[in-house]
Amino acid sequence: MRNNTTGLTAFFIATLGLLSVKAQVHQEKPLFHYSVMDALRNGVYTGELTIGELAKKGNFGLGTYNYLDGEMIVLDGVFYRVDASGLIGIAANSRKIPFGAVAFFKADTTFELNNIKDIEELQNEVIKRLPSTNKPYAVRIECEFENITVGGAKRLDENETTGLAELMKTRPLYPKEHISGTMVGFYNPPYFSAIDLSPFHFHFISRDRKYGGHLMSGKLATATIKVSIDEKPGCEIILPQQSKVFNKPWTKQDGVKSSY
Repeated sequence: MRNNTTGLTAFFIATLGLLSVKAQVHQEKPLFHYSVMDALRNGVYTGELTIGELAKKGNFGLGTYNYLDGEMIVLDGVFYRVDASGLIGIAANSRKIPFGAVAFFKADTTFELNNIKDIEELQNEVIKRLPSTNKPYAVRIECEFENITVGGAKRLDENETTGLAELMKTRPLYPKEHISGTMVGFYNPPYFSAIDLSPFHFHFISRDRKYGGHLMSGKLATATIKVSIDEKPGCEIILPQQSKVFNKPWTKQDGVKSSY
């Protein structure tokens, strides 16, 4: 009888342990995408999803607002909007987006880097430390720049359907010197290139939350860089349902740009 009791106890402990592991896997939420980068490349600049709805999918990420009315930066649960002049405010919950990528951020790996000269070298060092280059990751980087240029977006006419690559040739640019803050973004494997920029898509916001935008270029200061990486189990994608531009045939994307 004593042996049976011991056996049953061991069985229940093992079962509870298995259920605990399954629960942890279930709780790990995927990267969430509203629409895809190919939609912006083909002039889809409106969607139905609101910031209030998007906030249920993540507290960290990036994107833009309907009609490209500003860049979106999501950090620590706050949804920022960089307007065409470069000023930063907090987006209303009712604002809608044509494109966004968000996640609930919880670092799996954190490490420090030193003596990194520019964005390209920084990205190469991050890639070296990824567990796999075939999986998506949310990436948060605390750093200081000697100089940096970020890009903004200016509101389009409601009927504008010019592709993103052409529009970005005349996007507003905001250069800055000697500023620290956070790079907010994602590593996207090569097969994600229709979904988002690959290998990386980053927005930047300053420590004082007064400067930011789409990260274009920059020379890093000698200060220590802190990198936090959150591995994601996959990607959930929801597409615009009421966009006539989204529903029409798209042109084939040859020579897809990895950055804008």
